[in-house]
Amino acid sequence: RDILANVLTLWFLATPIIYPWFQPNVQRFRTLFNVNLFTHLAVSYQEILFFPGPIGHWRWLLALGAYSIVQFLAAYWLFDRLRDSFAEVV
Repeated sequence: RDILANVLTLWFLATPIIYPWFQPNVQRFRTLFNVNLFTHLAVSYQEILFFPGPIGHWRWLLALGAYSIVQFLAAYWLFDRLRDSFAEVV
């Protein structure tokens, strides 16, 4: 339980929600941001709502959408496979 809280805090701080993506002192963490898929969703919202111009993260959004679909299909397959014993475990 404590590990999950720390991981979620790290994930929140590793996502540029409360600070802008293009800030100069944030650029050194670019690799960490690229690994975090939620970064590109948050930055796209920032670009749409606050900054004029085109959306620069559309490729990452497509990758995020594809990853979400694959993750959903894998979870659905696992749930369907374990459907009979799922109610007993929960």
